[in-house]
Formats: sequence, structure tokens, C-alpha cells
Amino acid sequence: MHIIYKERPLHKRLYVIPLYVLPAMLLTSGYPQAMFVFTLLVSGTMFLSTFWSNKVRILFSMDLNSKGSYILYRGSLCKLKDGVFEYEKSGYLVTGEKIVRLRANTEKPFGYFMKWEEKRDEFVEAELLKHFKKNRFDIVPPSFSELFLQHAVSPLFVFQVFSGLLWCLDEYVYQAMFSLVMLVVLESGLVFQRMMTARHFRRMSHSNVDVEILYDSRMNAKKGEGVMGSSENLFPGDVVKISSSIHVPCDLLLVKGSCAVNEAMLSGESVPLTKEDISERDAEDIFDGGRDRRHILYAGTEIVMMKDSPLVCFVLHTGFETEKGGLVRKMMCAEEVTVNDREAFIFILALLVFAIVASFYAYREGKKMGKSNYKLLLEVILILTNVVPTELPMELSMAVNSCVRALARKGVYCLEPFRIPYAGKVNVCCFDKTGTLTETVMEVAAVKHETENSVSVLASCHSLLSLNGKVTGDPLETSIYEHLRNTEPLNSKCLEHTIHKAYSFCSELRRMTVVVEAKGKRFVGMKGAPEVVKLYLDSVPEFYDDYKKYAADGYRVLALGFKPIEKQDKYDRTDVESKLSFAGFILFDCKLKKNVRKTIESLHGSGHKVIMITGDNVLTARNVSKKIGISDKAVEGSEIDKVLESDEFFSVSIFARADPAHKEKIIEKYNKAGRYTLMCGDGTNDVGALKSAHVGIALMEAPVAVKKKGEPKTREERMMESISKDLGEDKINLGDASVAAPFTAKTGSLDSVLDIIRQGRSALVTTIQMYKILALNSLVSAFSLSVLDCMGVRYGDVQLTASGLLIGFAFMFLTQSRPLEEISKKRPLTNIINPYIVSSVVLQVVVHIASFFIMIGRIRNVETPVYSEKFSPSLMNSALFFLSTTQQISTFLVNYIGRPFRESLLENKKLLGCLLILLFVIHQLVMGSNDELRVKMEVVDMGSAKMFVYAVLVMDIVLCYLVEKVCFHVFML
Repeated sequence: MHIIYKERPLHKRLYVIPLYVLPAMLLTSGYPQAMFVFTLLVSGTMFLSTFWSNKVRILFSMDLNSKGSYILYRGSLCKLKDGVFEYEKSGYLVTGEKIVRLRANTEKPFGYFMKWEEKRDEFVEAELLKHFKKNRFDIVPPSFSELFLQHAVSPLFVFQVFSGLLWCLDEYVYQAMFSLVMLVVLESGLVFQRMMTARHFRRMSHSNVDVEILYDSRMNAKKGEGVMGSSENLFPGDVVKISSSIHVPCDLLLVKGSCAVNEAMLSGESVPLTKEDISERDAEDIFDGGRDRRHILYAGTEIVMMKDSPLVCFVLHTGFETEKGGLVRKMMCAEEVTVNDREAFIFILALLVFAIVASFYAYREGKKMGKSNYKLLLEVILILTNVVPTELPMELSMAVNSCVRALARKGVYCLEPFRIPYAGKVNVCCFDKTGTLTETVMEVAAVKHETENSVSVLASCHSLLSLNGKVTGDPLETSIYEHLRNTEPLNSKCLEHTIHKAYSFCSELRRMTVVVEAKGKRFVGMKGAPEVVKLYLDSVPEFYDDYKKYAADGYRVLALGFKPIEKQDKYDRTDVESKLSFAGFILFDCKLKKNVRKTIESLHGSGHKVIMITGDNVLTARNVSKKIGISDKAVEGSEIDKVLESDEFFSVSIFARADPAHKEKIIEKYNKAGRYTLMCGDGTNDVGALKSAHVGIALMEAPVAVKKKGEPKTREERMMESISKDLGEDKINLGDASVAAPFTAKTGSLDSVLDIIRQGRSALVTTIQMYKILALNSLVSAFSLSVLDCMGVRYGDVQLTASGLLIGFAFMFLTQSRPLEEISKKRPLTNIINPYIVSSVVLQVVVHIASFFIMIGRIRNVETPVYSEKFSPSLMNSALFFLSTTQQISTFLVNYIGRPFRESLLENKKLLGCLLILLFVIHQLVMGSNDELRVKMEVVDMGSAKMFVYAVLVMDIVLCYLVEKVCFHVFML
């Protein structure tokens, strides 16, 4: 059941209530200034929380009202107008107690579409249809101020601004202003990036072309001979006529005629596909958009050849509801990389418990020292806020974006960046055979048991096209054409024929049939899987099972069938495909792709289970598996359904004669068993499996440039494009990413699989590293602040600013570590709450705290700290500054995770250089080698204590290193 809300007037909203009672509280309170500030903070926090949580927004500022203007849908509060709202660019209509998506239901009998000229039920109810938007992408690029306001009210931004103001109140002005300026600059960069992305998506809209409208669904009426109109005004249920090659403006069902289309913009696949009409389909069969793709012209694809002109097409979907619209929606609404909610909660809770203990200690000692309540409150809040790692989401996002950019440079495009860490967890890798493990382009090896009709069948039973004088189409059929063209004594006349009817190949049926006329006579030609063609033969030759021997030798085998047929206007497929004569076997040489053996060896060596799922013969599959080192335990065809229900499933390495549904079920079986799956296929027959896998990779050949003429860029657009380039943004264009899978490899090589796994492991390792380093830095920072407050010792403003700047660079360089080429058998950790990490962090904190107490005890013997609320350089201040900065450096040096997953610290030149510079500066300051630097950093000469201070710094690093190594060996080996 849906709930509709109406906004209250401003004066009735809950976050305004504190302001109503403010005058009375000021009159009765003994601390009017503090009460004033406190009330404004409460009211402001309540107001800001309405941007952070829809539930809070509803509680504070809305009432239930059936005539309201907001609706809560799937956790999002959507604007409601005239009963319609938008969620992730899809429209929805509220009708009574139901919410109906504004999308046509296409599951209708084929007869419904065939008889479009007759009176029929509405394709989309008139009440729904009137709320459909025009056939375009309504993407309004937001202004800079609108987007920046969204960023400015985010919890992390507000928290960081609040922390900066607290530091200002504690007289750390430079440090606070530096943090705030960097925050604004970073957020401004992100805003410019989002503005560019919005403009980029807007340019992806459908082409606006003029089409002839034969039927207007809104008027529920035919248009006589047809009326020319803009494709922007098309709606589901309309019927149009297309008389020339165009970019398809919306998703269309081909009712009459056939054509060839280039679907590179959607699938990334450049080979033109033949689309056929529905005239041969059983009128009672139900149309299925996933299964019957050969009848659909998709928005954004290009008609490159009209076989029958004109085409009559039924409009299925428009706007964002098209296949192209769904791809753009996925790009726009891609999930952000987030941390594990449960683990993140436990992680922050543990830090807060430590901070509360530290702040309680600071408060108690401060009371003894006679500090004012204002000062005590400020110190306590600073300790609590300092322990929350606000950088964590940003650092994780930077790490994953770095992986996305690295993959893009290698020709791998990622549509869903949140899946990259899953690649690091993958333990089952599944591969299609043809076009993935073996070359897409095959060579004809031989025609066995050839008959006088073999050449006729081979020359006619295909769906090849001639575009600009070049024959193009399915690589297997292209190889047959080349074989016939180059065979002597054949000549071009042998290849002349007219195809009267073609039943195109589909993976479910595993055969293709044509009715052909050549030299005045008609015949039927069929080619397909040997076990399928066998079912349609009038008599099966004794040698028919020879195909198994050929398959076992590694050839891909197709059987051929032939029979003469009488001339007639219409044919029934059942009659056409009956009582055929055997016409031979054609054998194809399945060459392995370059580096396939090396890739499979790498996957085996890194502990991955490798599976082959193919539609090919089990014997051919076994031959390929033997060459590349995959186990030969195999099942075929109907056996797959049985093994899916048994425990034997997990021992099978080859699934042969698997249709698309089988592939999807195999992936889902592994997923349910708790495995992390990777599926690599060609992006056409493997769509279901690619989407079901944790990591789906559509493997394509060389990149296809898909360009669209646009308007000249404005000065503002050129400026933002330059900023986006500086930020390292890699935009995904239509044609780069396949609609079939989260990852699209435009390399044609299995090396891309290894690249994705490497980057996934790198992202996982970075996540663990970030948690450890931020936890240690937060805990040490909270402790040092509490200790310093208790002794009345302060850090200098310049000290905090300088160390914060260099540590920030260290974090940035940390995310840029490159993965190693060799994938280790050892796997990275996948969670942060485990004995190794917890024990390592706890023991390193103990070492750091012990170092603090040792340093304090020794320095007190040399100089007695003097309490002052103003910063004054002293021996204690300087020594503790050296120690805390060294401890921050230590967290990077000790907890850096390099080999066997990524380059070592010595190989990460930028990070190593940054840390060495910090250590060199500390060395110079401790040893008093540079008086000018010492004065600028506001530290004093260590005098006789310098060697002791130096020893404590070295001891802290060495002990933390030993603790880390011991924990690793105890819990990880």
C-alpha cells in the first residue's frame, strides 16, 4: 500500500519549534549565549536531517494526505503531480490503491500485432497512455548552484564544516581554513563533473526523425494512407512505416518486411544483424521481448539495409522505457561504491567507544585543572568528531574510480563500478566457447560425406548481407562464403540463388532453414547441429555418427539437409522441414584465441575454478578443454537439468549443448551456493548469465566508434570538459558499454578477464588498508588530543596544517597503487572484522599509547609542562608532535599491503617519496639540523633529549612493524 504526503506550512514544521521556545529559554537560562548557540544548532541539525533521511523529512515536515504532492516509493520521496511521479527516470501512475508503471505490457499473442489494422483492444489503456511522455530523454542539466547545494547539505560535508568551525574556535585557524577550502574545491570539482555527465547523457537522446504514422494509438484510429510526423510524438501502440535506412527512434516490432541493423550502440557488436518480421509466427504464441529479439528494432540502432521496403513496425516502447533508455538509466542511476553497512557500523562504534573513554578522561582531568565549561565542552566535541573517519567513503570511491580508469585505458568499460570489488572475490570463472575461448572467425576445414546438393545448401542457407560491396554477417557463415568463393572449379554462377523464405537460426532451435530458387527450381536447405538435423531426415545414413569422431578431433560440425519443393506462395514450416535428404557435414577449425592457455593457467594458478558453458557438441568442447587445461568432466543437453538438481553439479567442468536458460541457471546455482561468479561471453546468447553473475563480461572485438553529430560546444561546456579531464573522469559512451553486461571488454582477448580480477583484488586490498590506517590514525589522534588537553599542551596551527597536507597526499597516492601482473593463489581478505585485523589494530594502538607515555615521562623530567590555553612552543609540544606525526607515517609504512596483490611500497614511488619526505622533515626537526625549518614549524630545539626522542620514534615504528608481522603469521598463514 502506498502512502501520500503533503508538506506542512513552514511555521508548523518540527525543526522550527526550538526557535519558538528560544526567547523563554534565554530569559530563564544562566548561560544565555550558550543556550542561543545550542538552540540554533538543534534547529539547524533537525533541518539538515530532512535532507539526509526521507523518514525524518516526513516526520518533521509532512502530514498524511491523500491529495498530497509527495509519495514514498522504494525508500525515495517522489514528487507527485496529477497522480504521476517519476522514479529513476521511469514514470508511475497512482490509481486508487495501485501503482502502475507507465510501460507497455508487450506480452500479447503475435496475432494481436499481425492484425493491427483490425479493431482490437488497446495496447496501453487510454488512461495510462495520456500520461506517457514524449519519445525523448527529458534530462535537464542542473545548474552549478543547485548541485552544489545538494553536496553542501550532505552529512559528511556538514560534519566536516562543523569540525572545521570547531577547530577555528580552538584557534587552529590555518588548519581549519585549509580543510574547508580543500573541501569546497573538491566538491566544486565533483559538481562540475556531474554537470558534464548530465550534458553527456542528454546528448544520448533518440534521433528525431520523420516517420509515416499508419495508426495512432492515442486516437485509437487508422491514419488512412499514413501521415508524416515526428518520431518525438510516437507512443506505444502506434504503427509506423519506414521506407529508408534511418536510426531507429524507439523500440519497434517488425510486423512486415525484413532488414539488417547495426546494434553496435547497444551491444558493442559491429556485425550487422538480420531482423525478420513476425509473419511466420504462430498467431497464438505469446510475444516475449527477451526471446524474440530477432523481430525487434531497438532505439538507437541503425538500419543499414532494407531487404523489403517499406517496413511496417509496431511501437513497443518509447523514451526511457526502450532498451537504449534502460542502458542510459543504468548509467545515470548506477549504485555508488559503499562499505559493508554492518561492518562499517561495528567499526565506527568501536572508534566511538574509544573516543568516549578518551573524552571522559580529558573532561575529568580538565575539571581538576580548573578549565571553563566552554573549553571542556569544545575539547570533548573535538575528540569525538576527530575519531569519525569522514574520509572513508571518499577514499573508497577514489580507489574504485582509479580501477575504472585503469580498466578503461585497457579497453574495458565498466557500467556498474560497485561490482569491481566483487571481481576480487571471484572464485568461479565461467566461459562461453565460441568467440570467447576460440576465435570468432572460423575456417572451413572440410566438407565430409559431400553430396551433389552440398554446395547448393552451403551457398543458400545463410543470412549474409552485401553492404557497400562487402559481404558481412555471422563470422561462421562468412567463412563458408569465402570457402565456396575460393574453391575450384566453382565459379560465381554456382552461388546465384534467390531466397524466398528464411527461418533464421536461433540458439533454442539450433538450426536454420531456407526455401531457395536456383536455375528455375526450388529446394529446401537446412543446416544445424547434427543431432537436430537428424530429426528431420527422411533416412539417416549408417555413417551419420561419424560427426562424433570429427567433433572429438576438435572440429565444430554442422549437418546439412536438402529436398526439392514445389513452387507456392506460402509455406508451412512443418512441411518445409520434413523428409529431408542428408547433404553432408561441414567441419570448421576452432582455433584458440591468443593467450587463452596462459589465461586459464593463470586462473587455475590463482585458485579459480574454471568452467566452460557452450552450445556446441560435448566432444568438440572436450577437445578444446584438453588443449587449454580444463577438466573433461562434462554433461550435455538434457543432462544439465538433472545435474542442476544434484550434488554432482559442482564436479562438472563442461556444460555442452547449453541453451541461454541453462547458462543462467548454472550461474544462479553457484551464486546460491555462496560462490562468487564471473561469466565471460559474447553478449548475445549469454545475456541472462552475464547479468546473473557477480561479474559479467561481454567480450567484444576491436572498438567501434559510435559518433553522433551535436551542436557546437559552448565556452562553458569546453571549460567543464577540461575540468572533467583534469579530474580523471572517463565517460562511457553508447557503444562502449554493452547493455548485456556490467563489464564490456572491447579487446577480444581473455587478458581482460585477468585485468578485471586484478583491479578487483586491488580494490579489496585498498578497502582493508583504508580501514586499518583510518582506524589507527583516528584512535591515535583521539588519544593524543585527550592527553595534550590534560597537560595543557597544544599543537601548533602550522604543525597540524602541514602534517595534514602531506598525509592527504599519502592517502591519494595510496589509492593509485597498481596491481601485479601475476594473480596470486593467495586471496585478499573480504571483511574487516576478523582476528588478524582486529588484533593488529589493537596491538599497534597499544604500542602507540605506550610510546606516548614513555615520551611524556622522559620529557617531564627535562621540562615541566605549563598549562596555557594559547599555543606556545615547548619541549613537550614538539616531542609529542614528532611522535604523533611519526605514528601517522608508521600506519602507512607498516600497514601497506603490496605483494602478492599490488606493487610493493618500494615500487609505489609517489607514496614512498611522500612518506620519506615526511620522515626526512621529522629527522631534520628532531636533530635540529635546520633552524629555519624549525622556526616555521613552531618547534623548539630538543637539546639533550634529541637522541631519546629519536629512539622512541624508531622504537614505535619497529614495534608496530613486528606486531603487524606477528599477527599476519599467526592468523593468516
